Amino acid sequence: MNKSLEELKTPMVLKSLAYVSCGVAIFFFLSLFLPWRQTVTGEGQVTVFSPMQRPQTIHAQIDARISKWHVNEGDMVKRGDLLLELEELRPEYLDKNQLPSTASQRIALLEQRNATQRLINSLEQQISSLVKVQNVAVPSAGLSIDQSSDRLKASEQKYLIAQQSLKTAELNFERRKQLFEKGLNSKRDYELAELALVETRSQLQASQAELDIAKRGVDMSRLDLGKVSAETSLKIQEAEARLAQSFEKLAEINSKVYKMDIDIANLSSRIEQRTIYAPVDGQVTRLRVFGSAETIKSGTELATIIPDSSDQAIEIFISDYFAPLVSVGRQVRIQLAGWPGLQFSGWPSVAIGTFAGEVVVIEAVSDEKNQYRLLIKPDYERINKGLDKAWPSQDVLRPGTKAIGWVILDEVPLWYELWRVLNGFPPTIMEAPTKNKVKGIK
Repeated sequence: MNKSLEELKTPMVLKSLAYVSCGVAIFFFLSLFLPWRQTVTGEGQVTVFSPMQRPQTIHAQIDARISKWHVNEGDMVKRGDLLLELEELRPEYLDKNQLPSTASQRIALLEQRNATQRLINSLEQQISSLVKVQNVAVPSAGLSIDQSSDRLKASEQKYLIAQQSLKTAELNFERRKQLFEKGLNSKRDYELAELALVETRSQLQASQAELDIAKRGVDMSRLDLGKVSAETSLKIQEAEARLAQSFEKLAEINSKVYKMDIDIANLSSRIEQRTIYAPVDGQVTRLRVFGSAETIKSGTELATIIPDSSDQAIEIFISDYFAPLVSVGRQVRIQLAGWPGLQFSGWPSVAIGTFAGEVVVIEAVSDEKNQYRLLIKPDYERINKGLDKAWPSQDVLRPGTKAIGWVILDEVPLWYELWRVLNGFPPTIMEAPTKNKVKGIK
């Protein structure tokens, strides 16, 4: 009986297994209510936030031949240091004295322009003087016409009086002659009347001659006026024609000077493009062309310079499925290639070997793989408070280093996260951080 009862008892192993199972079940049930931090994972690489501090490729600006490299790969350079010298290939630029010769031609053109300008000033003064002469000579000739006209009027009046006197003398002579023939008048009176007639005729002839002279004087005065006006007008027209030609020549010279200035500027720029200088402080990497006789085309890549900068950023790419869930200001945990780390997706606070960052840029357009690019900067607020360690320096964290980023979203219960994953639902966004929470953007 007792033996049977003992056989009916549950073995200790099973009891222990039952206790463990119950404990696990209770632990699993309770863990379902633990907080879980949702994340969005993306992969990318280290880059530089400022476009002016990113790796810069140096290109050839002209078709040329390599003359001499002044640097080697890995050399540190300062902005303005000479990197490379080129030699011209195009025949029109092979003359080494082309720039001084062109400058001398320009000086000759400037002297020619100054001479033409002086001629223009002289012609303008000459025209002004001729206009003044015309303004004085024409009124003077007009005054001479007025005087001649007055003399003509006086001669005409005198001629009319002489005609009247002649008629009177003729009538008196006829009357004296008749009386003398009848014996009613003396011969003396007859001779006096005849003498008066002769004198009157002489006066009329003199008046006629004076009138003719006055008419010729008026005609001559008018002729002089036309001659003076025509001569001065002709001289003014000739001077104006020469002035117009001078202006045309000046415009042609100015056009040549302008074209030559462009040629000199282009030639100076061409000469400057024969020497390549470092655009920034940094390290020379990836020399693309070698050899002193190698020829290159315009636009050929010559070398790459990695700028010496403390500006750090990481670009990661996330699927368009999760892109609407990410906003500027979200915290990010970063794991870098070469730095061992362990990231617990649901509990970022216990991550090991990762670095703190935050989203500062989200591109508005996806790439050809339907992925959106995020730019992440160090979370300076947490770093300055001592909650996270600073990112590695630029000397060891070089652009191009692979990186993995976990964008931290909202906190939800673990049971909700399991239910979401099993149903294929996206993470839940309660509230997006405001942009004024972004720190450390320089």
